[in-house]
Amino acid sequence: MSPHAPASFAPTRIDPVAASASEIIGGPLGRHAGPLRRAARSAWQPAAAVLVGLSSLTVALGVLQKGHCFTKGWNNPDQFWHACYTDLPVSSGLGHAMPYLSGAPHLDQPLVSGVVMWLVGLAVPDGTVSVQQQWYFALWAVLITVMVMALVLVTAASVPRAPWRAAHVALSPVLVLAGLISVDLLGVLLASVALWAWGRNKIYLAGLFMGLAVLARTYPLVLLLAIGLLAVRSGKVGAWARLAGTTLVTCLVVSLPFLVINLDGLLAVYRGWWRGTPSYGSLWMVSGLLGHGLESRLTVLVLLGWLAALVVGALFAFSMDRRPGVAEVSLVMLVIVVVTGKSMPVQAGLWLLPLIALVGLKWRDHLIWAGFEATYFVSVWLYIAGQSKPDRGMPSGLYSVITLLRVAAWLYLLVQVWRVARARPPAITSEHAEQEPAEQEQAEQEAVEQETVEQETVEQVAAGQELYDEDFLLGSAGEDSSRQVSVDQPPVSHVSADLEPVDLDLDEEADPLAGPMAGAPDQVIVRIS
Repeated sequence: MSPHAPASFAPTRIDPVAASASEIIGGPLGRHAGPLRRAARSAWQPAAAVLVGLSSLTVALGVLQKGHCFTKGWNNPDQFWHACYTDLPVSSGLGHAMPYLSGAPHLDQPLVSGVVMWLVGLAVPDGTVSVQQQWYFALWAVLITVMVMALVLVTAASVPRAPWRAAHVALSPVLVLAGLISVDLLGVLLASVALWAWGRNKIYLAGLFMGLAVLARTYPLVLLLAIGLLAVRSGKVGAWARLAGTTLVTCLVVSLPFLVINLDGLLAVYRGWWRGTPSYGSLWMVSGLLGHGLESRLTVLVLLGWLAALVVGALFAFSMDRRPGVAEVSLVMLVIVVVTGKSMPVQAGLWLLPLIALVGLKWRDHLIWAGFEATYFVSVWLYIAGQSKPDRGMPSGLYSVITLLRVAAWLYLLVQVWRVARARPPAITSEHAEQEPAEQEQAEQEAVEQETVEQETVEQVAAGQELYDEDFLLGSAGEDSSRQVSVDQPPVSHVSADLEPVDLDLDEEADPLAGPMAGAPDQVIVRIS
């Protein structure tokens, strides 16, 4: 079953988990239900509208999950016992002094995130600390709801042939648990807009948003490098250079006033990272808990992790028979960067959600990963709370095991993406039409054999026997996938009577985010035997 399903394929017909979940609203799309015919530019909009509405409910569940702290206050260790900790209330007093200026309080956030947090703080009225925290959290809850809705919209627009993939963002359990912990979704949204713009050949717009994303969160640099690797393979290095140049210029222009006024304040967050020690979720913290501290070599190890991500990403981008997608290479590289980082916070899962949607992973894989994320979410708060009451908290040994299982779940996503890309057949190009005589004879023989099989299929159906396509039988959760074939019509293969056939045009581009690389012939391919 191809991960790049045609637009007429409803998710309830190709994903067993989606099919099972659809039972509460009447079950999977029926065999005789025809696809809604719309113009290509607007076909994704109905699905996006539904998912945008559902995403607000997902964020609402996240607000309820933080309800105890909202009413009782964010106090230690109570906020950890009830797993309702969030970074946001700590910054409720930011409205009185702009960060990154001389004399302003230090804010451990990149520039764009810090400025937005300061602007939200301006709207917090005076009052007690608890009241200010409630106001600040409530304002951010509204803002994050809007950002999630926009993120779902951008994700659906990025894959217009399969807009329901955006459900991986709108309905993810990870969004419920981690969406309101920090302001990470601001960087995620900016990075997703950059990917959308790149996919629409809007290079300078993509560079603008990529630069803002880098100033909001550092991880979008991984996306920029992933695009660069694919640009090398497709021979579109010039387009990537314009993207990277625009990103750099954006970062410099936005940062310039603060660089002039208070360079030390602007760079404090990056110096803090450079000097930082292993933190929660990190493999290096587990190493320390087991008695093998690596603090003296930590920064070198993390930089080696970035190098490993670049090497593995290059291998992935250059060695596949068919050029992988931008989201696929980005996800593979990002997983390696995160699992080798100094910390692996709960909210890091938010960085993966749009990539999971753009890749189109099965919901089974998403929920397996999300299950480990949820387990770690509870575990890390119990471990932190246990520092004050060891008899009630989670022991370090169990916390280390759960951390390692979480890392394994991230690597599981990497493996699944690699398997999907590896199984994808090479692109059909005009060069393949020019076969050698021996290859052409072999192809003709295979065509004869296929025609014989198809004729036998027609005879079986004419005799009243049911025929099932294995992929649709497994992918529709028990949906009746039988087909009726008329003996008066030419036989067809691998296409249901009530579904549109997959159109395999020459030079078909499978990646909706390819942008300037779409249709470009490969210039660099590494063959590994």
